[in-house]
Amino acid sequence: MFNLSSLRYRYTQFFVLFLLCSTVYVMTQSIGSGITNFQDNLYKKNFLIGTANLLRIKMGDRVFTGALLGKDGWMEYTGEGNLDDFQNKKHSIDNKNIAKKLTTLNEYLKSQGITLLIVVAPNKATIYPDKLPEQIKSLPIQSRLDSLVSYLENEKLPVLLNLGPALKTSRQYLDVYYKTDTHWNGHGAYIAYTTIINSLRSSYPELKPYNTTDLDLVTSDPGLHDIPMLMQINFITEPFIYFQPRKPFVQTLPLDNYFGYNRSSWIPDSNLPTLLMFHDSFGDNSLNEYLSMNFEKSNFIRLQSMPQYLTKETIQQFKPDVIIIEIAERNLEQLKKYISNFTSE
Repeated sequence: MFNLSSLRYRYTQFFVLFLLCSTVYVMTQSIGSGITNFQDNLYKKNFLIGTANLLRIKMGDRVFTGALLGKDGWMEYTGEGNLDDFQNKKHSIDNKNIAKKLTTLNEYLKSQGITLLIVVAPNKATIYPDKLPEQIKSLPIQSRLDSLVSYLENEKLPVLLNLGPALKTSRQYLDVYYKTDTHWNGHGAYIAYTTIINSLRSSYPELKPYNTTDLDLVTSDPGLHDIPMLMQINFITEPFIYFQPRKPFVQTLPLDNYFGYNRSSWIPDSNLPTLLMFHDSFGDNSLNEYLSMNFEKSNFIRLQSMPQYLTKETIQQFKPDVIIIEIAERNLEQLKKYISNFTSE
């Protein structure tokens, strides 16, 4: 007679023995690299973490360090207070102080014939709140971004461009953010690009965004995006999507200083305006490439180095017609820090 209980017991014994042998093997290999930094030298550390996290997913776990699994395969980044910002739990930002500093900066730039534009890249949860677990709700109060937009409008300081409405409209027709990444995809970056260019046309009528019919849509093989990378799970991949000119016409010089002045682009024999852009990782995700198609010269600097480069001397050196400051919604409170060193005196 077949004894199911006996078979299960044997399988359990085998699993325990396998787990014990595996543990001993990993420990032996790890000690061989030294015990001083045993945690860092743990044999196959990333593989073990990734496998454990994948097993947790299979068991129904949805909460991980720096990540939250939502509906329909969508993942949400939880670092940098991202979900607290979505839920309106973060401390309010100093609208008055930001407006004061922006006024000083904008008045100086206007005196030099330069247009200033602050571009806010929305949190993914702002555009896709329906992809979050049902338990994640926002408090019924005004968001920090909406509060700042309203304050600047009341101060007659129309320098801030909120990309949220355009992205929310477009997501009804196609995905504008990656499922497994905290950033927008090529479609979302394109919506951001066209919204920015159209907002500048009142000052520079010669600016006109390229239509998607003028560009080629490139869909790469599935690759690892930032949230699975954070979870150290290389089994979850997603294609990269972006637009590119059918015939290259922008010359680009990438620089080694990733966190500083990191890129310069130009269009030979062009009479278009010039751009100086301060950006974070949303700029790196296709937006910089798109914008460089509409400016004679484009210089790109990471936000971390903005206090160093946003000076009268640097502005006079680059001589831009347009200055764009692009910042993620979740980091909006840092805007004051980034512009704090600027003085028109």
